[in-house]
Amino acid sequence: MKTCIFFSYLLLLPLFLHAQTDTTDRKVYRMYLKYELPGSLAFMTGSFFGFKALDRASVMSESDVLKLNRADVNGFDRPVIDYNPAGFTKAEGRSDFFLNFSIASPVLLALDKRIRKDWLDLVTLYLVSHAVDNTLYFAAAFPVRRARPLTYNPDIPMSFRTGEARSNSFFSGHVSFSATSTFFLVKVFTDYHHIKGWQRVGLYTAAAIPPAMVGYYRMHAGKHFKTDVLLGLVIGGASGILVPELHRKWKEKQHQHLSLQPYFNPYGGATGLSMSYRF
Repeated sequence: MKTCIFFSYLLLLPLFLHAQTDTTDRKVYRMYLKYELPGSLAFMTGSFFGFKALDRASVMSESDVLKLNRADVNGFDRPVIDYNPAGFTKAEGRSDFFLNFSIASPVLLALDKRIRKDWLDLVTLYLVSHAVDNTLYFAAAFPVRRARPLTYNPDIPMSFRTGEARSNSFFSGHVSFSATSTFFLVKVFTDYHHIKGWQRVGLYTAAAIPPAMVGYYRMHAGKHFKTDVLLGLVIGGASGILVPELHRKWKEKQHQHLSLQPYFNPYGGATGLSMSYRF
């Protein structure tokens, strides 16, 4: 699954590269391509190894599973424990479909002549948005150990409840990645076309549907609790909106020397964001 996500990012590049160019209109976002493009590409490549490191850090043994008590799970999340294991495989497949659809959805921006003229800026901005989202995800997922719902279910074979990637339920990275993509799509489209009011609200509501479907099926695959999904939606949506907004605000205020750089160490699990200002 992590491989599919990684290559979905790369597949976006040629689709923008082959878009026709148009030199009319002013740019909406102020980008720092010299720093942000290679930095975000390096980060996304490092994230590929980070997912594998996280899986290894999230191992649960049989003794760990036997210590779990469903009564310790809050009442809002507890019903997810009892979702039917027979539907796990189908639910995971459907979740992956909506995730990959979401990640590829910003390609639709290339259909807009006014937007596609800035393809390199937007590809970079998209990668930076996901780099920021991944930074937040790793910052939470590495230090927080939360067992997945399926590990609590005694009707599931112990061999399936143990092993790697069994204690990284908090929070849902799949939902977060999906929300970053769809909210980014709407944010960019509405910024370029100056869409406001209820029309913008409606578009953002539509943007929430694919990540909501990802979350729904991730729960029915026994991977995440409701709160994991809701937090993933908030984090991803915020990344998809605020990263472009910061670049737009920086442009408006002519902060010509301000740059944002995410970083991640896949070996030590260190993550963060750095902001610099050149005088």
